[in-house]
Amino acid sequence: MRTKFSKKKRIQPESLKRYIAEVKGGIQYVDEGKGPPVLFIHGALSNADTWRKIIPLISKECRCIAIDLPIGGHYLPVADHVCLTPTGIAELIREFIEYLELDNVTIVSNDTGGAYVQVFASLFPGKINKLIFSNCEVLDIFPPSKFKYLTSAVKIPGFNFILSRVFMFKKILKSELIMGLLSFKITTDELYHLYLHNFIQDKRIRANFASAARAWSPVYTLAAAEKLKNFTNPVLILWGNKDVELFPLKMGEALKGVFPDAVLVEIDQARTYIQEDQPEQTAKSILRFIAQ
Repeated sequence: MRTKFSKKKRIQPESLKRYIAEVKGGIQYVDEGKGPPVLFIHGALSNADTWRKIIPLISKECRCIAIDLPIGGHYLPVADHVCLTPTGIAELIREFIEYLELDNVTIVSNDTGGAYVQVFASLFPGKINKLIFSNCEVLDIFPPSKFKYLTSAVKIPGFNFILSRVFMFKKILKSELIMGLLSFKITTDELYHLYLHNFIQDKRIRANFASAARAWSPVYTLAAAEKLKNFTNPVLILWGNKDVELFPLKMGEALKGVFPDAVLVEIDQARTYIQEDQPEQTAKSILRFIAQ
């Protein structure tokens, strides 16, 4: 008698537990741990799950709050009338912080989230204790050149739907034309299920992404940089030193020059998503900075 072997079922990556904040009709967020508050801000076509490797490490000592911004990877769409320009996103972050009644918050950001946090800090510096940036836009680069086409392409009827169909092909998600330049270690399953699934499935999510992407412009980061010259709180800049295409190290150095009190630390063997490529090193650097 032959023994039948069933094909092993692939286990999907698990999302972090979410809560809903009554902001802009409903914004989801992760909230784990107790202690000084740390707010995590992700980039485009991403969500709070990008922090899933470091929140367990940091939540032992801090309250870790990770928001799902409505910029393409989120689960709950926001209404079309919600302003998703960089200024609008900054206002959303302000409302979220006030909704949770957070004081002296440390903000950790990555990728597009870093640009939004620069705008936020320039408008609402009193809400912030410390800032921690990682590979992100700065000054006259917003978005990076490889993705600049998106600011125009999202305005073309049907483009976002076509992009969502492209994202369905898992095998190409790690190509340099899609998401491959962002991380060494992230898997195609993680990209598909944790980052891109909602964009693929929901046209309202795609519409939110288009509203955000069409507004990306260095006008915002340049204006923020001018105001941030007067931001005197401590700033830590963690930079993946193998990110040579999107956010090379010279951009981290440029961001350091924006602030009066900033320290730049290289994260070895990491691309844009340092939280994916080097979570332990990233978490240790964050905790050390918060404790200072």
